[in-house]
Amino acid sequence: MKSIAGGCFCALGYLSQSVALLDVPAATVAFLGALVVIITPVTTVLLDGAKLGWRNSPQTWLAAGMCIIGVGALELGGEGGLGDIGPGDFWAIMQAVGFGVAFRFTEGMMAKEPDQALPITAVQVGMTAFFGAVWATLDGTGVLGGFGGDNGAWLLNESTRSQYALPGLFLSGMGTDETLRNVAIAAGWTGLITTAANRVGETTGLGKMTSSEAAVLLATEPLWAAVFASVLLHENLGPQDIFGGALIVAACLTSAVKPSKLQELFGMEVSDGADAFDNGTFDVQTTTMVIEDEASEGNGELKKKGAATVTTSA
Repeated sequence: MKSIAGGCFCALGYLSQSVALLDVPAATVAFLGALVVIITPVTTVLLDGAKLGWRNSPQTWLAAGMCIIGVGALELGGEGGLGDIGPGDFWAIMQAVGFGVAFRFTEGMMAKEPDQALPITAVQVGMTAFFGAVWATLDGTGVLGGFGGDNGAWLLNESTRSQYALPGLFLSGMGTDETLRNVAIAAGWTGLITTAANRVGETTGLGKMTSSEAAVLLATEPLWAAVFASVLLHENLGPQDIFGGALIVAACLTSAVKPSKLQELFGMEVSDGADAFDNGTFDVQTTTMVIEDEASEGNGELKKKGAATVTTSA
């Protein structure tokens, strides 16, 4: 059930990302997706009851503040101000919700079954394919009213069905139609590489690190997205995009800082024993105890004395 639940959130991440890209530049979608570093620890609190106060996790609150400012710069820094915010921005944030919760589910499963990366990935990709098929069917029968395009009910038309559905999409893409060829290449790349292969790598990685650490590593995604969007799609990054994106990436890196470092920086006192242990601030004490061993030999008694050293942590 956890695999299915995680797969549902994984599907939410991919589908909402696709919807967001209809209206929002790829670089902005990637920067908003970096909010996963906030979603992941919040999910840990909700599911595991972990402590997330300022004293316990100052890095999370600092990262959240920088993320909020960075998102504000991205969304409100243009000439249109609040008018620039649209449905695409909502879906771009929902991708962070989907991926962040999916990471937490995956981390929990991999902690118990570290050798089950492929089965877990198979369920996640399968759920993504299932919801994608439902979406395609609804769109193809006109239920969605041609959402995202002007080819509504394409499954009901023989000519469009033969071109847009598999295997016709790839067969048509091998012809002279430049648009369909690009769509076929994009479908193959996103399906096999950025979805299936990507999920295998992420699931395997989550068996060796926490979901919060994995989310930080994914903080480099906006940088790559911005580079490829500029080179391949010729998207221009304005000053507010650079400033907002830099803050979001900085927030991702801040969330990886050990709490003990920031607690020391802000002069916080860690009085709780568990916190001290987690932050590596415990002391090692060595105690030497004298042990007496009595044994009988003939008519007399032989006493042996020895010493044992016990190491404890406090």
